Amino acid sequence: MYTKILVPLDGSTLAERAIAQAEEIAKATGAELILVQVVQAPLGKTPEAGQTEEGKAFLETAAQARAYLGMVATRVSGAGVKARFEVLEGAPAAGILGFAHDQDVDIIVMSTHGRSGVSKLVMGSVAEKVMLTTKRPVLLVKPERVTVTHIDEADVFLSAH
Repeated sequence: MYTKILVPLDGSTLAERAIAQAEEIAKATGAELILVQVVQAPLGKTPEAGQTEEGKAFLETAAQARAYLGMVATRVSGAGVKARFEVLEGAPAAGILGFAHDQDVDIIVMSTHGRSGVSKLVMGSVAEKVMLTTKRPVLLVKPERVTVTHIDEADVFLSAH
């Protein structure tokens, strides 16, 4: 059913939570994991930073991403799953969506960071943008911590009436 599973990572522990889920699917289907990290120019478009410094910073960030993804790919391969990786440049959601299309992946497995409120409004949600924009299946892995207490549907219904 699945031959290519895209796993976007950003280097965080939360993002890595998606790896275990993707590994399980890959083991069950014989699919290949494609690990990606999208790198943005770290200094942005600030003219005072200078092109040389921005270029050096970007190359350093891309090299760190390659080293990180290489380490993750080695670990996944050691678990018996075929894996490769790619470092992309640009905005995270657009990079993930473009790569998924170009590689014709079967499913995208990614973690959410569990942001809400102002944090989500300011920082946005890459996972949400990917999920709402792509026509491909997306498996979202939520963070472990649960900040909401259990709410019984019956109580909510009864309190509304």
